[in-house]
Amino acid sequence: MTTEELRLNGHLKDLRLETFEKGFPFMLQDSNITSEGFIYEFADGSMKLMTLADDMQTIVEVRALTTGEIAGVRKKLDLPAFQYA
Repeated sequence: MTTEELRLNGHLKDLRLETFEKGFPFMLQDSNITSEGFIYEFADGSMKLMTLADDMQTIVEVRALTTGEIAGVRKKLDLPAFQYA
């Protein structure tokens, strides 16, 4: 990784924690993980697959990810396994 990529990753990790502190889920998007939509990560460690409704403004829950899927996402995105809440 370049110095700039390392710096940006550090900022994203800080933003993730700030988002959890405010009580909101953090959005993860990686087309290699899901092409169906995006993932919401919650402060309790859970994750849900989400998509946009036809109006392109309403967020709709597709399903909760299994523990194995969550472990895979964490590994792929190099996210620490912790529970903030």
